Amino acid sequence: MVDVVLFRGIDVFGLSARQVVTRMSEITTIIADDDDPASFVAPELLLSFWRPFEGDDAPEDEQGYYFNSVLLARPGYYDGPGQP
Repeated sequence: MVDVVLFRGIDVFGLSARQVVTRMSEITTIIADDDDPASFVAPELLLSFWRPFEGDDAPEDEQGYYFNSVLLARPGYYDGPGQP
Protein backbone atom coordinates (compact mmCIF):
# COMPACT_ATOMS: atom_id res chain seq x y z
CA MET A 1 0.00 0.00 0.00
CA VAL A 2 1.31 3.43 -0.93
CA ASP A 3 0.24 6.65 0.77
CA VAL A 4 -0.35 9.61 -1.50
CA VAL A 5 -0.25 13.21 -0.30
CA LEU A 6 -2.17 15.61 -2.51
CA PHE A 7 -2.45 19.36 -2.28
CA ARG A 8 -5.09 20.69 -4.66
CA GLY A 9 -4.44 17.75 -6.97
CA ILE A 10 -0.63 18.01 -6.80
CA ASP A 11 1.05 14.74 -5.79
CA VAL A 12 3.58 16.23 -3.36
CA PHE A 13 5.75 13.10 -3.04
CA GLY A 14 4.97 11.41 -6.37
CA LEU A 15 6.05 14.26 -8.66
CA SER A 16 9.59 15.54 -8.89
CA ALA A 17 10.44 18.51 -6.68
CA ARG A 18 10.77 20.67 -9.78
CA GLN A 19 7.26 19.68 -10.93
CA VAL A 20 5.79 20.34 -7.48
CA VAL A 21 7.37 23.82 -7.37
CA THR A 22 6.16 24.61 -10.88
CA ARG A 23 2.60 23.48 -10.13
CA MET A 24 2.53 25.21 -6.73
CA SER A 25 3.67 28.45 -8.36
CA GLU A 26 0.45 28.37 -10.39
CA ILE A 27 -1.50 28.49 -7.10
CA THR A 28 0.61 30.68 -4.83
CA THR A 29 4.02 32.20 -4.28
CA ILE A 30 6.65 29.54 -3.61
CA ILE A 31 10.26 30.51 -2.97
CA ALA A 32 13.56 28.78 -2.38
CA ASP A 33 14.58 28.83 1.27
CA ASP A 34 17.53 31.21 1.71
CA ASP A 35 19.09 28.93 4.35
CA ASP A 36 18.57 25.63 2.50
CA PRO A 37 18.54 25.53 -1.33
CA ALA A 38 16.94 22.07 -1.21
CA SER A 39 13.84 23.51 0.50
CA PHE A 40 10.98 25.67 -0.72
CA VAL A 41 8.42 27.70 1.21
CA ALA A 42 4.89 28.72 0.28
CA PRO A 43 4.50 31.37 3.00
CA GLU A 44 0.91 32.36 2.21
CA LEU A 45 -0.18 28.72 2.69
CA LEU A 46 2.14 28.10 5.67
CA LEU A 47 3.73 25.17 3.82
CA SER A 48 7.38 24.21 3.52
CA PHE A 49 8.72 21.44 1.26
CA TRP A 50 12.00 19.68 2.06
CA ARG A 51 14.35 17.19 0.44
CA PRO A 52 17.72 16.03 1.79
CA PHE A 53 19.74 17.96 -0.79
CA GLU A 54 19.30 19.86 -4.03
CA GLY A 55 19.28 17.29 -6.81
CA ASP A 56 17.21 18.28 -9.82
CA ASP A 57 20.18 17.90 -12.14
CA ALA A 58 20.60 14.21 -11.29
CA PRO A 59 17.16 12.57 -11.68
CA GLU A 60 18.55 9.12 -11.00
CA ASP A 61 19.40 10.25 -7.44
CA GLU A 62 15.93 9.97 -5.94
CA GLN A 63 16.79 11.47 -2.53
CA GLY A 64 17.29 14.95 -3.98
CA TYR A 65 14.89 14.64 -6.86
CA TYR A 66 11.73 14.29 -4.76
CA PHE A 67 10.53 16.07 -1.64
CA ASN A 68 10.79 13.90 1.47
CA SER A 69 8.67 15.95 3.87
CA VAL A 70 6.22 18.81 4.08
CA LEU A 71 5.71 21.15 7.01
CA LEU A 72 2.24 22.52 7.63
CA ALA A 73 2.60 25.42 10.07
CA ARG A 74 0.19 27.40 12.17
CA PRO A 75 -0.25 31.15 11.59
CA GLY A 76 2.70 33.04 13.07
CA TYR A 77 5.21 30.20 12.55
CA TYR A 78 7.31 32.17 10.07
CA ASP A 79 7.26 35.37 12.17
CA GLY A 80 10.04 34.02 14.40
CA PRO A 81 10.41 34.16 18.18
CA GLY A 82 9.03 37.21 19.93
CA GLN A 83 6.93 38.33 16.96
CA PRO A 84 3.18 38.91 17.36
